[in-house]
Amino acid sequence: MKNIYIPLEKLDKLGKQYEVRRGGNEVEIVFTTPSIAEAASNPELGTERRRIIMRGVVSGVVVKIVEAYVEDVAGRRTRIDVGELELWAEYVKNL
Repeated sequence: MKNIYIPLEKLDKLGKQYEVRRGGNEVEIVFTTPSIAEAASNPELGTERRRIIMRGVVSGVVVKIVEAYVEDVAGRRTRIDVGELELWAEYVKNL
């Protein structure tokens, strides 16, 4: 599994679709996806949204993402490999 690190200062620059919770040295980042209808600009495709939940640990000036899940509207969570967040992490680092 690849380690993913995010500069702590960049968490404050995430957009309104993100929710960042901090407690001690732990961080939870929640991203709510657009619905399929919004993403495809077709209202007939449905309104279901998913949430990507990333949990991390603060280490100095960075957050190491230690686990991630996709959560559906029923609250069911499916673990995803943290390495799959590599492109997202690059995007955040460039904010």
